Amino acid sequence: MEAELTERQAYWLAHVQACDTTGQSTFAYAKAHGLQPRAMYKARQVLIEKGVWSNDKLARKHNHFQRVQVQKTAGGAWQIQLPNGVMVSFSGDVNAKALSTVLKTAAALS
Repeated sequence: MEAELTERQAYWLAHVQACDTTGQSTFAYAKAHGLQPRAMYKARQVLIEKGVWSNDKLARKHNHFQRVQVQKTAGGAWQIQLPNGVMVSFSGDVNAKALSTVLKTAAALS
């Protein structure tokens, strides 16, 4: 289950992601894009608290996409098979941060 963002939070998430991609400091990025640095710092903190952004730059730097197979079975259960063969199954409500942690840990298994 993904955290729901307001239109404004989605706007700031796009800028926070773009800033991270450029490698610029938050201050330099904000100034270059006509944004108030203080507003961008505040928005980043809100996104971290909502669980849609991580404050861990090193972890984000090494993240990469992996092809997975996802199946929703009867009764609302889910199964996700990772390329390394690990299968993750769950049912019920799952928050995005917890699922992300489980999948990253499972992906690291050999």
